[in-house]
Amino acid sequence: MQVLPPPPEVKFTVHTPNGTLVTLEATEVAARTRVAGSAARGHAATVNGRADVISWSKDGTPPSLLAFTVADGHITEITAVVDPAELALMDLPDPV
Repeated sequence: MQVLPPPPEVKFTVHTPNGTLVTLEATEVAARTRVAGSAARGHAATVNGRADVISWSKDGTPPSLLAFTVADGHITEITAVVDPAELALMDLPDPV
């Protein structure tokens, strides 16, 4: 039986209107993103030269953006922006 190394540490940062939440443990990050992902419909997008996932409301506003940092083939950081004021300041692509 092959023993796999532990997953790399993942930093998960969420920017909300009420502040910022940061989680570092890979298992907790996976659990949080699994719950959030089941409720969201995202589309691949390029924002500031990075490959990200953005969701759009029916009215054309973006309720969330997920940005991924990858190193050595592993996601090492996920940044979720759900703060409407911060999203409004970003140069986002047109809705899909």
